[in-house]
Amino acid sequence: MTSSPVLTHESAGLVSITINRPEARNSLNRETIALLTEAFRSVAKNNKARCVLFSGAGSDAFCAGADISELVTKPSPTERRAFFVSIATLIETIHDCPVPVIASVRGFALAGGCGLAAACDLTLASDDAIFGLPEVGIGLAAMVVMAPLSRTIGREALAHLVMTGERITAPRALQIGLISAIYPSGSLAVEARSMCERLMKQGPNALKASKAALLDVTDGKYRELLYELADRSALLSLGSEATEGLAAFTEKRPPSWQKN
Repeated sequence: MTSSPVLTHESAGLVSITINRPEARNSLNRETIALLTEAFRSVAKNNKARCVLFSGAGSDAFCAGADISELVTKPSPTERRAFFVSIATLIETIHDCPVPVIASVRGFALAGGCGLAAACDLTLASDDAIFGLPEVGIGLAAMVVMAPLSRTIGREALAHLVMTGERITAPRALQIGLISAIYPSGSLAVEARSMCERLMKQGPNALKASKAALLDVTDGKYRELLYELADRSALLSLGSEATEGLAAFTEKRPPSWQKN
């Protein structure tokens, strides 16, 4: 298997984009985020592309969120802000991809990974998939991903995920509207490809217009909100609470929160 953290493949108009870091639960480091952003921008320039199938390598995780080791080793305000802004840019790039983007989720879709799944046009999940926003448990907040999630699920469900850090099953994710459908783990890949093939039979211009309109009917400040939340995330990540939470996560111990 190639060592590239992102794999792309095109066949008859179907572009497959795969996060290829199974040894790290397909977590997002700077290189991976940059390559994913580049891959989606390339689709936008590809006149032959009709649909994108977005997945994670292996069966353990679609994407387990940010690579915490990079946040720990890159503590400067500039570096932290750049990291969160890069996630916002990736989400925006998925939205700007003119053709439908179908997420195929097996295993964990946590934190930024949950946000990436929500940013896609349709999200299909295996029956053993797990979703969640665990950031609050390490002194961070799921701010950037709140933007795409707010377009997908209701306020109460979003508040529960953000504030409790609880991980939810695929049936619960379907119930709150986070995903479109559930399939047995062994047949998810086939079903996801079948969905892509179904979409590729539709009028290509009609699909592109529909996707653009779906984003337009949301709050006009959505894009600005993505980057405002990135700034808030960076600021929070530099505080003493997040510093302790990140250290505790890295050292595999419970965090010791200071009393206010």
